[in-house]
Amino acid sequence: MAVVTVVDENKTLKDEDSIRECLKTYGIDYERWTPAHDVAADAPADAVLKAYTKEIDNLKTRGGYVTADVIDVTPETPGLEEMLAKFDREHWHDEDEVRFVISGHGLFHIHGGGSWRSHSCSTRYQTLVQSLC
Repeated sequence: MAVVTVVDENKTLKDEDSIRECLKTYGIDYERWTPAHDVAADAPADAVLKAYTKEIDNLKTRGGYVTADVIDVTPETPGLEEMLAKFDREHWHDEDEVRFVISGHGLFHIHGGGSWRSHSCSTRYQTLVQSLC
């Protein structure tokens, strides 16, 4: 599930169709994936990749991507503060950015259009956000 907040309009989007339509205007794909089989919250990376093989392979074909990996971050992750410090400032990507949140949540800020409209996209469980450059 995702929630998109359009800050400039004081509007919050919670239904999938509205979210998908809003993000599409900024070249961002939004999808919900269901694994081929159950994945434990503490599953190792290879089990996560295996559970989503069909979806990952489809995404690789559509986007021309070669690799996929799993990043597992918890409050107990060694060096977490240093890792997070890399993201405490706004940054830009020159290449496509694909993020799929399996457990927990991610927060993405989107500046789009010539008018500097600000959006906040909070994603949770089994949500894919793909920004195409």
